[in-house]
Order: sequence, then C-alpha cells, then structure tokens
Amino acid sequence: MNDDSLHDSVTAGALRGGPGAATRSARDAHGRDAVVLDEDDLRLVHALQIAPRASWAELGRLLGMAPSTAARRWARLEESGAAWVSCQPIDDPGSSIAVLEVSCRAGSALAAATTLAADSAAMTIDITSGSRDLLVTVTRPDQLTLSDYLLERVGRIPDVESVRSHVVARVYTDASRWRLRSLSKRQEEAVGAVAASGTRHGPASPLDRRLVELLSTDGRRPVADLAEQLDVSESTVRRRLQALSAAGSLRLRCEVARDLTEWRVLEWFFLRVPPDRMDEAGQVLAGIPELRTALSIAGPTNLIAAAWLRTVTDGQRLEARLRQQMPWLEFVDRSVVLRPVKLVGRLLDPRGFAVGTVPLVADRQA
Repeated sequence: MNDDSLHDSVTAGALRGGPGAATRSARDAHGRDAVVLDEDDLRLVHALQIAPRASWAELGRLLGMAPSTAARRWARLEESGAAWVSCQPIDDPGSSIAVLEVSCRAGSALAAATTLAADSAAMTIDITSGSRDLLVTVTRPDQLTLSDYLLERVGRIPDVESVRSHVVARVYTDASRWRLRSLSKRQEEAVGAVAASGTRHGPASPLDRRLVELLSTDGRRPVADLAEQLDVSESTVRRRLQALSAAGSLRLRCEVARDLTEWRVLEWFFLRVPPDRMDEAGQVLAGIPELRTALSIAGPTNLIAAAWLRTVTDGQRLEARLRQQMPWLEFVDRSVVLRPVKLVGRLLDPRGFAVGTVPLVADRQA
C-alpha cells in the first residue's frame, strides 16, 4: 500500500494545496512538496494555538502584520495540510475516553489503522514501536457506547489480534494546551487576552453538538457560515460558542505537522504511580512543555503520557529528569510513534500533514 492510498476510503475533502510565499516549497527525496515554515508562520500558528478563533484584525495587530497577510498565510498553511484548527468532542460529564493498545497480524498494522481511521469514535491513531502495533484514543458519549465500540467494532476487525483497553479516569493535560515557542511572553499574554470568555452554562444541547460537528472540519469556519448551516442567527452562534468555551466544553486546537517543527519524535510513556501520588504526578506532568497528553487510567499501569521530543534520546533524558523529581514514579514501557495516522479526526500522511477529515458525529448514538 502506498502512502496516498491510506486515506482513499475515508477522505472527506482533501486538504492538499499549492505552495505560497508563506510556506516555501521545494521537493523532498520522494518528489513531494517539502514545506518549510518561516518565523512569521510559526508565530501565527502559536497565536492560533492560544486563540483559535481570533479575528485576522486582532492577530495582525498583535503580530505586526496586515490582517490580509495573516489570512493569506493561514490559507496557504491550511491548504498545504501544514496546519489546521480542529475541535475535540463535547466534554460532557458522562463522556468516556479510552486508550487502546492494539496488536495486529504481522504486516497488517497499516491496514488495521486504515480501517479504524474511518470511525469518528477513533479520534487519534498512531502506529508505534514496542509491545503494541497501534495506540488508539477513543471517545464515546458514555460507558455503554464505549463498550459496544470496543467489543463489537474493534475486536472484530480481521487484522486485529488483540486489544488491551485503558479507560481514562482523569485528563491532566491534552494537546489543546501544547504550544510552539515562537511568541514572547508578552505576545502570549496579549493574544490570550483576546480569547473568548463568558459565563458557565448548562449541558450541551443538540444545537451545540451540531456546532461542534461543523467545527471539527474547520475550527475557524466563519460565524455566518455556521449560522447558515445550522439555520439559526449569527448572534445565536456567537452566544453558543462563548458559552461552550467558558464551560470548557468547546476545545478548539490549532495543530501543525510535527515534521515542520523541531519536535520530530512522538513518544508514549506508560507509568505506574502510587495511588496517593496520582494527582501530584499528573500536575507535574501537566507542567512539562513537551507533554501533549497526561491521563490517569484504571489498571496497574495507571498513568499514560505522550510527548513531542527533538530526539529519541530526549525521551531518555525526560525519563531521568522525572525519576529524579519523583523517585516513586515507575516507567513501565515506552513506545515511539513510527507513523501518525489520525489526530483528532484529521487524517495524516506519513509526514504528519493533514490530508482529510472524518467529522465528529453530532448524534450521541453515533
């Protein structure tokens, strides 16, 4: 199977695009576009990580560029698949998240990953080294639909030999909080000041779920377009966006192809922590800039973390640093990601560029 065929059956609108001044293009060793981000691109992405729906006028003013320039740069990044704004599922109290370790028949990991990539439930998929072939993050509306998905869907894929599931008890940090390091502290604070704020509201409604579904394909979709698709007023869309953001239920995230950053290695860590030290460990991990994910799970290996690193050796350094800081923290296993397949609904090529989207499903019974 070639690189492009991975997503043939699940692409819902390719994100490939042409080169531009903001993303200098050449050809890599395989004849594909080789995109290089300049400092203004990186600053723009960093700003959008803080305020994913800030206006171009606001971003341009804070970054010292014309609004039209900021918009043009972003369009080129998005069209090339180098960067995008996605949306995580509604964060309801009853939602269930699990991390799956999937073992496959020899030589069939890519086929199994391709099959799972078509599912909206399988939010993130990595092909990894070590004692598992795939790591899959699954999100379902409740425990029952999570169990059905694990038993009736994943376990019946012909290429899958075994599945070990870890139900998440608490999320200490997720990738929506991960940042590039391209803005100064003052610039970060200025961009943060324009991020949406509001008062906490009640549970998510069917309208909210449909709104998140639309944002899952383009987190910066204009309010006017959202209002037209939802058949409501623009003021209603603005109110719901503000309310969901304030409640922590709307988690937009600006992502960038990892290969374009200095953090080219993604590594997963499986940890064991004394139960009475769990919160302490989770808080420490949440404060480490390299960490993209820190999750407490049920089981003897009770903490899972993922980090973007410059080299594999940096993973060993991180382990040594954490052992020194928390001597009671045990590293049970580690896995390096060999190939990303999906990241919060975005289908990825081997370089980590977005090539398509599997939208979230608004219906809780998806």
